[in-house]
Amino acid sequence: MNVKHISSPYTTEDALYRTGIAVGDYPIDHHHKKNAAAPQHLDFYPIPSFNIPLGALIPANYSNFIVAEKSISVSNIVNGTTRLQPCVMQIGQADGTLAAISVRKVQASLLDAGVYIMPFIDVPNDHPHFIATQKIGAIGLLRGRGVHVGWANQTYFDPMMQVEGKLFLSIWNNYFSKYNSASDSLSIKEAIDLLGLLNNLSFEKNKSFIKEKWKNWNFDFF
Repeated sequence: MNVKHISSPYTTEDALYRTGIAVGDYPIDHHHKKNAAAPQHLDFYPIPSFNIPLGALIPANYSNFIVAEKSISVSNIVNGTTRLQPCVMQIGQADGTLAAISVRKVQASLLDAGVYIMPFIDVPNDHPHFIATQKIGAIGLLRGRGVHVGWANQTYFDPMMQVEGKLFLSIWNNYFSKYNSASDSLSIKEAIDLLGLLNNLSFEKNKSFIKEKWKNWNFDFF
């Protein structure tokens, strides 16, 4: 994991964020002011908040061994933020879970325990849709918006924002049945169509299915 996986997680060649198992929001900090010969621009170097990919915990050349704490596979630069106590404690949680199960099961178990796998600050872990937003964020169907706040960093899910249709469907079509739309934003009908594709239901049958679930999801008038 290197700095490009933090600064531009959605556009790097390896989409490591999709296997996130822990999150962090501390800037890159190497205490270089204590060493005049060290690069000085890294003193609280600003970055978005981020997640740590599962692969950083798995050594390339050893079996039955999982890495934790400050020993995970990150660049020297990234180590300036992943070394912080909140990150290494979460890595320990993920390591313990990984010992028995695979990536998505690890993520599901962490989510069930109220642990963040995507750093969305505006949908907290006591929100009724916390798990749904974390899961959809972890495959990139809906993406977070990273901001710098002073020396700290935050990422917003923006739950009330309209869904960008073309971007959403470009990701959807990599995973599921192909779907085309000319709309700039996704409509409610199109969202129900997409759920119908997942459930192999006609629009009317799928609409009835969704209507039954609507109140359970704490949504307003169907």
